[in-house]
Amino acid sequence: MSVELVALVVLVAVFALSAIRNVHMGALALVAALLVGVLVVGESLDDVLGGFPVDALLILLGITYLFGIARETGVIDWLVDRSVGLIGDRVALIPWAMFVIGTLVACLGTSHAAFTIVPIAMSLAHKHKIHSTMMGIVMSSAIVGGALAPTSINGITVMTVARASGIPYNPGLMFGLSVGINTVVVLVAFFLFGGRELIARTRAAGAARASASAPAGGVGGAHGTGAGHGSSGAAVLTAPATATRLGAYQLVVLVSIPVLIVGFFTITLLDVDLNLGAVALTLAVFLAFVKPDVGRASLARVDWNTILLLGGIITYVGVLTRLGAIDQLGEVARSVSSPLLAAFVICVIAGLVSAFASTIGILGALIPLAVPLLVPGGGLEMTGFIYALAISASLVDCAPFGTTGATIVASGVEEDRPRLYRHLTRWGLSMVVIGPVVTLLLFVVPFLWA
Repeated sequence: MSVELVALVVLVAVFALSAIRNVHMGALALVAALLVGVLVVGESLDDVLGGFPVDALLILLGITYLFGIARETGVIDWLVDRSVGLIGDRVALIPWAMFVIGTLVACLGTSHAAFTIVPIAMSLAHKHKIHSTMMGIVMSSAIVGGALAPTSINGITVMTVARASGIPYNPGLMFGLSVGINTVVVLVAFFLFGGRELIARTRAAGAARASASAPAGGVGGAHGTGAGHGSSGAAVLTAPATATRLGAYQLVVLVSIPVLIVGFFTITLLDVDLNLGAVALTLAVFLAFVKPDVGRASLARVDWNTILLLGGIITYVGVLTRLGAIDQLGEVARSVSSPLLAAFVICVIAGLVSAFASTIGILGALIPLAVPLLVPGGGLEMTGFIYALAISASLVDCAPFGTTGATIVASGVEEDRPRLYRHLTRWGLSMVVIGPVVTLLLFVVPFLWA
């Protein structure tokens, strides 16, 4: 058995042992990376640990610490309460509003900036009794949809690699297809995870509001306490009473959120190499310095469990990548006699690896492998295969093994995290196959018949 195959078998064993013995997958993967990298591959310990995703974990640490302070001080609750007044009783619109906002923010330089929206979205979901999985998929779709814009790092990377490989590429079309596919994903998730109930609550609230404003002789007690019921029996949400005014420290915490977003956009435009997590951590440490007791209490809100999970998985995938196992999988795909089947295999590999590692990295590695399929005589010339490949690698990002999914799980309410983790794992891994099937049928197959 080759070393590459041994490493792939160990990765499968990590998943199996984690499920069977209920051992933390991140810790198991980190130990496996050390054992396989040092004992089997012959790498030095420094080389193995060099694959530890410090940048990604710094994002998780900084974001969850800063928003942990915002939660600890009641700022997140204040924002959520204020949102009730703005949104009113139209709860069915909340997921779509967050999808639009997240997509717009993800377009501007780096999709990581949209991570600042995730804790607010998950808090809104908890406040309005919206299924956390629905909101998690909404935010993941917003982030990955906007990430392929020509103004975002992922979109710029795909465009650069494609053009360097001599592949025709339209960045505007890529962005439009990405947003379109992710809108469909959100629509499916909306109805799978309680969308009909949200619509029923919205309609019931509208009916209660109309009844309350009707002339005397109608339904009494029109003071809008939120106790009205629709046909589903769900309580109607109404605007809260006048929100409590924020104190001076809470105002500083509140201001830190837009400062984080604007500051990161500014340093991105100035081409300063600075991690979003570093900016968030700087703000969090400043706030902790002002009130040390709040800073200490907020550390408990950092999701160290998810940080360890992400670190272990990506470290092991780094061993696989340096070993050449990923490249060998790509070569196997290129050796398949049917170009369409080869395209499917490459898209599946892209999705599977992207679920555990860098989407940009896997696209940079696999797009060049697609060139033999796209050149004249390759069988897929002038098709949308590159678009299918990029979207397939992005749709899986809601899985909690990558930065996006891990941030979503870490931002969820503590009691929802186990369920959210399970659901996003199943959803993300299902996209490994569903994504390539749908995108190839839409963007590749029609051109084969043209």
